[in-house]
Amino acid sequence: MHGVNGPHFGEGRVPEDLLIQAMAATSEISLIADADQKILHVSDSFVNITGYGREEALGRNCRMLQGPGTDPETTAAIRHALTAGTPFNGEILNYRKDGSAFWNALRITPLRSASGAVTHFVSVQRDINTRMALHEQLRFQALHDQVTGLPNRAAMGERIRLLLGSGTAGEHVPAIGLIDLDDFRDINNSYGHEAGDELLREWALRLQGLLRDGDVLGRMGGDEFLVIFRDIPPADADAAFRRLLEPLLEMAGTPFLVGGSDVTIGMSMGIALLPAEGADDADVLRAADEALYAVKQRKADRVQWWELGAAVGGEPDPDVTGDDGPVRPPEEIGRSYRRALDTGVVVHLQPVVDLRKGGVHLFEALARLELPGGRLAAPGEFLPHLDAADLDRLFSRVLDESLDRFSAWYRDGVCDGISVNLPPSVLLRPALVGDLASSLARHAVPAGCLTLELLESDSVDSEAQSEVLQEIAGLGVGVAMDDLGAGYSSLKRLSTLPFTTIKLDRDLLAGIHTRPTDALSMIATLIQMGRDFGMKVVIEGIEDRSVAEAVTVLGAALGQGYYFCRPIPAAEVPAFAGRFGEAFHPDLFRTHLGALAYHWQFARLGSPHPRELADCPLSHFLSAVGSPTDVERWHAQQHDGRAVHLGAGQLMVDWLVQQVRLTAEQVSALPVAGAS
Repeated sequence: MHGVNGPHFGEGRVPEDLLIQAMAATSEISLIADADQKILHVSDSFVNITGYGREEALGRNCRMLQGPGTDPETTAAIRHALTAGTPFNGEILNYRKDGSAFWNALRITPLRSASGAVTHFVSVQRDINTRMALHEQLRFQALHDQVTGLPNRAAMGERIRLLLGSGTAGEHVPAIGLIDLDDFRDINNSYGHEAGDELLREWALRLQGLLRDGDVLGRMGGDEFLVIFRDIPPADADAAFRRLLEPLLEMAGTPFLVGGSDVTIGMSMGIALLPAEGADDADVLRAADEALYAVKQRKADRVQWWELGAAVGGEPDPDVTGDDGPVRPPEEIGRSYRRALDTGVVVHLQPVVDLRKGGVHLFEALARLELPGGRLAAPGEFLPHLDAADLDRLFSRVLDESLDRFSAWYRDGVCDGISVNLPPSVLLRPALVGDLASSLARHAVPAGCLTLELLESDSVDSEAQSEVLQEIAGLGVGVAMDDLGAGYSSLKRLSTLPFTTIKLDRDLLAGIHTRPTDALSMIATLIQMGRDFGMKVVIEGIEDRSVAEAVTVLGAALGQGYYFCRPIPAAEVPAFAGRFGEAFHPDLFRTHLGALAYHWQFARLGSPHPRELADCPLSHFLSAVGSPTDVERWHAQQHDGRAVHLGAGQLMVDWLVQQVRLTAEQVSALPVAGAS
């Protein structure tokens, strides 16, 4: 392809249509322009990342991507290279169609005819924002809890797997303790979530100070923590834990200062010793959870706040007793849930909404188990007690019920899609793909209307499981990665498995009202990653309007959460779909968090705001809320095309962050509905 004068294009050497196909195959942003710098071809990546459609780009000059923050020296260097017909390599700040900025590493290569004349230019652009975010932010975020800084569920699970893999036979073995803070919800309801987070941080610091060297504390989520204890003698485990845990109880009895008041908080813990062999991390966590459940059942009159569970993988004693009398055996708990699988599977549905259009994108099917007495058990309660065969039964029942309901909704125009959670163990069912195709045909549901969701933290390790996922995608069924950001295997799995959608873990929003710029940075990074992979992105856990505004400003198109609707019975779906119509626009916001997201997307890149001051959405917002004169001045400086006012931009960020926090405090101080 290279001649004396450089790469050739056309004239029988490299057919134009062949080169365009080769360009389309690259994952980088790429385009081809003619000698007059008019765009002839753009790749799929260019469309996904810039937001410009092919027809909008063809025939235009690449300068369409430049804006007020683009460096004049860089553009001059590009013009010089194009005029001289020489390659260009550099970095440039570009702007998407929606006005948001992004940094590119840019390479432009001239193509020449056999006579040496420049006939075309090939441009390849790599998104530096994503690269930096993946290396600097996602790595830490994926393995640590945002509130406490402790290792998170994924990191603790990996530590347990390493311990199991290294063997635990001997006079001393590791153990895990699953801790639940008693009545922590009352703290949040009385003092607010920010005060609750501060208590969690202080509690974690105190507990860490009392653990031995080598013991590890992690946060599993909410008010649930996990401790990995080293060197526990199995023959004398009860006595060993009495010695170890006495200081911990004394620590919890010391009051915490919350909202100006002294608050004490209790805790419960279930403990499991790691077995020598024959179990995995799920078995160990299940054993600890069953012990925790047993000790919480006796919370009102217990004399010991912790319980050592039955041997992992062993046969539990049907006459398990605690210090204060009989305790419901763990296997009986499991049996009650398994019985409910036969007759008590109930499907509730939660909408995933189109943030910009204001309609329902699809409904996610969520399983509930109806227990004797009519109580509905949520997945977090019963899933730890189910084995692979149980999960297979549950998936089949939820899928059949969901497709049956959806077929009628689809015919009536209620909604266009439904999603069902798929446990990875079900991928090992030999006839899964055939059964799935039969179910779709039986219910007359087009394959493209169904999405199957896998948790990021779920294990899809075998080649057989990966092949089945590829076959499912081959049917036309969508495959979504749920809770992206809760684990750490995302990048490899996104690049090797046929995901069409990613759903961002709700925990990424946990600190958005107290540490908003950290949360915005992570969310923007993952939204951009979705763009890079050409996938739909769903933001989970949206619980108020301000968050909906912020994620829309950052480029999210789909959202899910209690702000729109809690999971509802199937009978209520048509009515909800018929009345829901709330839409958001990235240039219209009425909350400080939405305003912060708008300004932050430019401030983080050192870019001025691209519009005229009078037309800027932030101008309208600041006027509506009656912002101080200083803030108005800082904002005006962001529209000064002569210079980038980084200091004023940061002052704007700081002021907006303060307003977001004040608003959150005011909301948390409001009386709880129904409280006396």
